[in-house]
Amino acid sequence: MSFLGKAKQKLKYILPPGIKKVLKYVFYSIQDAVAFITGKRNKEYPPKRLNFVGSSEFKKIGNEFLQYFKQYGHITPRDVVLDIGSGIGRMAIPLTHYLDADTGAYYGFDIDKRGIAWCVHNITSRYPHFHFQYVDIYNKYYNKKGGIQADEFTFPYKDKQFDFIFATSVFTHMLPAQIKRYLQEISRVLKPEGKVLLTFFSIDENAQKNMKEGHSYCQFSYSYGSDKTCFYSHKDMPEAETGYTEDWIIKQLKKEGIDDQLKMYHGSWSGRDDAHSYQDIICARKRTH
Repeated sequence: MSFLGKAKQKLKYILPPGIKKVLKYVFYSIQDAVAFITGKRNKEYPPKRLNFVGSSEFKKIGNEFLQYFKQYGHITPRDVVLDIGSGIGRMAIPLTHYLDADTGAYYGFDIDKRGIAWCVHNITSRYPHFHFQYVDIYNKYYNKKGGIQADEFTFPYKDKQFDFIFATSVFTHMLPAQIKRYLQEISRVLKPEGKVLLTFFSIDENAQKNMKEGHSYCQFSYSYGSDKTCFYSHKDMPEAETGYTEDWIIKQLKKEGIDDQLKMYHGSWSGRDDAHSYQDIICARKRTH
């Protein structure tokens, strides 16, 4: 890892998550004001201050994942798609130019009201086959006032409704019981032979070695629970960044029958040289029996 990368990592863990969110909002608000004054505001994309999904490279990452959906997830324009944690349209916007308006469809849900409101107003209004829904799920990092526990949440969709389901930067903010519940629901609403693309911080021997030697961009220093399968990086805020052992992730997918043609594409977070994206990407199909 470069000197700049190490400096960013230290700053990342020194500042409390709440302070980082405020600083990020102020910084992006200034950028929004400059873009408005200079006439460089791209109205197809949300204002930067509303971006709560991590990287500032909003457009770049959305387009990058569309390619992953095609290459790794084998999505087709005819698919009925579910976006778990749809945010403020980072993945939905590039899909508006890909999913067929007559045979394909997009559904997304999220715990952020602002993101859903922006997507309904700016995406659904132009693409009626795109549907967004707010769900009031509790998350200590993103939605402290949420009234629904994630480990008790039932997806608001029919059995076997979807051809393709994805969750990007969602399971990296969830605890074990919550992930187990979501995987149960994914299996329920996914068609037989339906496809998934999910991102994790997947901890294998390589990642453990790089964290120990200081080559990783994340340091999962704390263990959640006694079985040593879930780890987190922020002492007082587990949901800010969670990682899981690779064996645990695969075990949960197998338990729900989502392990046919399972492939792992490791990310750069752990300091790998042969990385694909930043987080680890897992693709698989639902078994037929």
